[in-house]
Amino acid sequence: MVRDKRNQKRHNVNMPLRIDENTEKVIDEFVSKGNLTTGALVDFTGLSRPTVTKRLDRLHAAEFIEYVHEPTALWQLTEDPRSR
Repeated sequence: MVRDKRNQKRHNVNMPLRIDENTEKVIDEFVSKGNLTTGALVDFTGLSRPTVTKRLDRLHAAEFIEYVHEPTALWQLTEDPRSR
């Protein structure tokens, strides 16, 4: 059985997050629209699914986003990393 790594508790809260142009696009969509699915972020940002997924994984590992509803991959921004 394959476990979804996004479900695991993150222990490295101080993990540095590099905010590039693509990460900015993803964060901007959360700020303007609220909770979003991975697919919606792909549509709204115009980025590829692998690019969006990579940014979501990084934001999740740094504990800036969390799953609201895992089966539909609905994400919620818990804190804007740019405000730090």
